[in-house]
This record gives sequence, structure tokens and C-alpha cells, in this order.
Amino acid sequence: MEFNKKEIENYAWKTKNIMQFTIDDAINIPENLLDVERLVLVKGNVVVEETQAMVDRFQVKGMLHYQILYSGNKESSVFDSLDGKVPFIEYINADGTKETDYIEVHACLNDLTVTMLHSRKINLKALIGLDYQVKEKEQFEAVCEVSDEDGTEVLSKKYSMMCLHLQETKKAQVSETVEIPANKPDIYQVIWKSLSVTGVQMKSADGYVLASGNLNLFLIYTAEEEEMPIQYFTVEVPFEQRIEAPLANEDMISGSVLSLDQYHITVMQDERGHDRVVELNTEFTVELKLYGTEDLQLVRDAYSTRVDITPQYRSFVLQHLLVRNCAKAKVSDTLTMPKQQSILQICNVEGSVSVDETQPTAKGIMVEGVVGTQITYLNKAENGMLSSVNFDIPFSYEIEVQGMGEGVTYSIMPFLDQIHAIQMGENEIEVKAEVSLEVLAFTNERARAVLDLQVQPIDQKRKRELPSVTGYVVKKEDTLWSIAKNYYTTIENIKAYNELESDILEPGERLVILKDA
Repeated sequence: MEFNKKEIENYAWKTKNIMQFTIDDAINIPENLLDVERLVLVKGNVVVEETQAMVDRFQVKGMLHYQILYSGNKESSVFDSLDGKVPFIEYINADGTKETDYIEVHACLNDLTVTMLHSRKINLKALIGLDYQVKEKEQFEAVCEVSDEDGTEVLSKKYSMMCLHLQETKKAQVSETVEIPANKPDIYQVIWKSLSVTGVQMKSADGYVLASGNLNLFLIYTAEEEEMPIQYFTVEVPFEQRIEAPLANEDMISGSVLSLDQYHITVMQDERGHDRVVELNTEFTVELKLYGTEDLQLVRDAYSTRVDITPQYRSFVLQHLLVRNCAKAKVSDTLTMPKQQSILQICNVEGSVSVDETQPTAKGIMVEGVVGTQITYLNKAENGMLSSVNFDIPFSYEIEVQGMGEGVTYSIMPFLDQIHAIQMGENEIEVKAEVSLEVLAFTNERARAVLDLQVQPIDQKRKRELPSVTGYVVKKEDTLWSIAKNYYTTIENIKAYNELESDILEPGERLVILKDA
């Protein structure tokens, strides 16, 4: 007997959860920077650098990047900025986790609070959210074909499964140049830069994944003329970037995620020699994840009327794509400014989105999340001083998923498509945002594969004890295969002698079974 095998590689979901942890750190102001009088702007970004599975837990190692803009103690119109990073290592309890498991983690900065301890020291407190999945890698060889001239009966089945064809983390760099608005003076010194990404799309193509979106730059700077006020502008720059992926093709489903790691800006001269051009150099982490449908012909069972065949079985999980959808949730709210603060003019609005909880429903998946909003403005109550305020806007949205039921596994990735802030008065701001919720949902089928076939001489005693002709009443769990295997005959023989036109048996049906000689 000869048989061929096929290697099967799959990931079975074990644990999925959302949790939070805090970072609390005191930061000294470097000697070359001004004393802190007033905090103006604070921004942060979380980057997961490494994960490691352990027994009943896993480790997450990453970095919190922060930017702080503040006014100095001599003049409130003089600013300084502080950039830095805080490393973190967090251990997450997850029962059932093994060292060989795959850990998928997406981090977001849910809150960042900076307070003054004194003029040379500040305290930074961050609330970091982790959306994680623990998956068990299944990798084995299964029998897909049997060839034997000695009357071996083979039961095969064709499966269609959604396979993860590519799972890889890569770095991508994007460079773009922008020119400052014509009504703005030349740049003398940049005192604040902020870059955010909106409208991200990831599409699979032949040999690569195309990442696209918008880079949103907010720049605060001083002009060469000292008497001029602080200058600022915002600009949106579309980008496209090919990420090489030789295994990719346009029929694959992308579950890839792009996140901003770090960026740098360089002020350059235009054709007339004026400092009016800004070069953006960004670095992204790209988590490539590509799914494709694969058809498998696998042997489920085998027997012979001349030898004893003992199959070795293994059960595994087949994933079938239920839905891939990108739902659009519109989020809006009218926000009231804190006391003793009023708006002269809105300078910029930035946002981020995080998912706090997901819950299956009869119609799909209910998503509970927050759009975090940071608004930079000129404060009328403080003679037009540059200020900022943060608001959290909660939202709920039900994603429709037909066929949602018990046993369905899913992942949801939120992206901020756009955000706008409209001044409604001195004390009110209307914020409108659009959030993309990309959902991948799978149904799971437990299947059985044959790993090996062990052949031994037939049990002649048992075969002799069986009568040559047997009258048999079909039971509920019976199939033609199980009956033929048990009585040393073939399905064809049973169907021919009993003049059966179908393979379907009805309980109580009477058959005559002839034992193969």
C-alpha cells in the first residue's frame, strides 16, 4: 500500500480579550531646555515591539513615545518641546497558553496625562489598551491519497478551508514633501510637529500589498520676524506604499494592519531659497496577514477485505470565511469647554479610536468604543494663548453579520477615517468623526484527518465467525461505509445486491449483506 500526504498548517483560536494597564513615570527636564511654566500640548503613541508566549501567560514588550509642548518660565510666548520614550514590559495572564502559541496584539493609547511636579520635573501617566488573541498553530501531515491494488476501500472528503497564507511583520517607509500655505510666513524654527494617519486601506495584489491613506501634519513654528505671533498650519497628504509580499495575489483577503512608529520632518528651501518646504519621513510597522481559500482532498478512513488497516486520526479545526466587511460608524457630539477657557480660534483637531468591548448579537456584533479627541486652539480667556483640550466621545455600533452564531470567531480593527471640529461659540465645539470598523468573521468546523495507515494481517478468526449472508436492520447512526467496513465487504456490493440507487439509508431499512470471500 502506498499513500501520499499533504502538509496542513492552520491557526486555531484559543483566547481573545481586551485589557488595560498603566504606565506611571517621572521625567526630568533636560538642562538645555527651559523651565516648565504651562503645559500646552501632549501626544503619545504606543508601539509593540515583541511578544512571547509562556505557560498560561504571555509577555508584551513595547515603547511609549511621547511629545510635550510647554511654555517657558520667562515669557509665556516662549515655547520648548520635549520628546522621549518609556519602555514597558507587561505580563498578561491567559490560561491555556503554551510556549508554542502565536500571540497577536494590537495596542492603543487610551489616555495620556501629564502633570507638573515642579518646574524641572513632570509626571507622565498613560493608560494603554491591549486587544489580543492567542492562537495555537496546528501543523501536521495528513493522508490525501491511497493507491493499492489489493482492494483497499478509501473514504475521502473534499474540504474547503480558509488558510492563513502569510503572516509577517515588516517595516515600511514613506517620504512626502509639502509646501506651507502661501499666506503663511517662512519657517524660522519648528516648535511642535504632530503627524497622524487616517483613511488607511490595505489591499492585496499580485506580489505585494498596497497600503494607502492620508498623512495629517500639524506644524507650529515661529517666523523670522520676532514681532509676528506663533504660526501654525495643517495639511493632509495622501500616500501609497507597496509592501513586497511574493506570496500575495489579488484574490487573497487582507487582514493586514499598518501603524505609525515614528516620523521626522526636515525644513527645506523652495526654488526661491525660502524655508517653505517640509519633508516628511515616516516609518510604519506593517503586520501582513493574508487569507486565501484552499481545497483539500483528505482521506477520512480506509479498510480492506484482505488486510487489517488501522488508521491514526487527528481532529483539527477548519475555518470558513463568514464575512469580511468594513462598517462605517459616524460619531458626533457637542462638547463644552472647561471653565475659564474659551475659544478664540480652533487650530487643529486630532483623534484616535479604540474598541473597549465587543459582543455577539442576534444580528451581528455590537462594538463599544471611544473616539479620543485632542483640540488645539487659541484661548480667548488667556489673550489668545495656545492651548489644548482633550475629550473622549463614546460610541456604540452594531455591525451586521449574517449567520452570526455560537462558535463564530472574529476580529475587529478600528481606524479613524476623518475627524472635524466646528466652533459653535466661545464655549462649545461640535466634533464629527467617521470610524471604519473592519471585521473578519469565521465559522469553525471540526474535521478529522488520517495521519497514517498501519497495515497488519487480517483477523481470520473474526472474519470466519461472520456468516456468509447477514440480514441487517439499519440503525440511526449507520452509513453504507460503516456497514461495509464491519462486514468485510464493499459499498458497491451492498448497493448491487440490495438494488440501492442512493447512498442514503433510512433507519429500519432491511439489508442483505454478503461477506466478501
